[in-house]
Amino acid sequence: MKILIAEDDPQSALLLQTFLMRASYDVVKSANGREALDLLKKGSYDALLTDWMMPEMDGVELIRRARSEIATCPLIIMLTAIDSKEARLHALKAGADDFLVKPYSREQLLKSLENGLSRLQQPAPPTAGLQAPSPVGVLPPLVGVVVAVSTGGPPVLIELFKTLPPTCEAAFFVVQHGPKWMLETFAATLERDTGFKFSLAREGMSAECGHAYLAPGDCHLYIHQGAGSVRMGLSDSPPENFVRPAADPLFHSAAGFFGRYCVGVVLTGMGRDGVKGASYVKSAGGAILVQNPETAVAPSMPRTVVSAGLADKVLPLSQLGEVITAETLRLSLALKMKLKNH
Repeated sequence: MKILIAEDDPQSALLLQTFLMRASYDVVKSANGREALDLLKKGSYDALLTDWMMPEMDGVELIRRARSEIATCPLIIMLTAIDSKEARLHALKAGADDFLVKPYSREQLLKSLENGLSRLQQPAPPTAGLQAPSPVGVLPPLVGVVVAVSTGGPPVLIELFKTLPPTCEAAFFVVQHGPKWMLETFAATLERDTGFKFSLAREGMSAECGHAYLAPGDCHLYIHQGAGSVRMGLSDSPPENFVRPAADPLFHSAAGFFGRYCVGVVLTGMGRDGVKGASYVKSAGGAILVQNPETAVAPSMPRTVVSAGLADKVLPLSQLGEVITAETLRLSLALKMKLKNH
């Protein structure tokens, strides 16, 4: 495994290099963001570990440029002494996969690196032969849209939900991979920046049309039947696809509950989370909409779904909102007719 370090402090760079070489990684050092970007363009690396404050090009700008200019971008971890929620969110919005505050331990660094590399190199899971979720046997009271998003997700979610009308005929359930501290406040950020109603999902919460629910940190989100309503459940069951919350458990439960009145959306992200979930939604009669991997900050999640032949439509982000609105309206009208005649 080949790791690129971007760090202007020689002592910090040497310490980091020693950590990594003892763990059997090959290491290349660079003294600033511009030098690191040039190396990324010329060679192949499995991970980039970058400081924030550097001369010529800082770490956040390096991350942005790497995500937009490097065809096969490596895992990116920000290492910095800047410790605030705002700083962490800023780095993650730029496209960092993780954020560690100096001084960090060797164990913290290696755990972050190993977990991220495992996600990045995870083989695409087989979708043929997956057992369809058991239907609940009753019509759902509303249309459900489930969304999977990871690396580069925050600005993508903001752009998408800005294009959705507040009267949208569906409830939305979103899994954004991320640490607990980020997800605790992210629902409020999304509502403020988009005007769409967002809540952090809670155990037993009922879902409503025109409202979006964000999976909280370190919990899987599930959909189940309430007394004539859509209820949410949380679980601390083991991570799936190396993450918790993961999209696959949400998609599986939503496919069983909503059936053909389910829409799955897979956006930018690193790894393979969402492909099994997309298969469940398709097998239940639902639709899968995918962000064009060519327009994604991290293309592996949408690309895996497309490669598996599960996407009904592959669209640039700018067109997804309009298609989701039209599809949910169509499904809602059909569902209301069914409920009326049921």
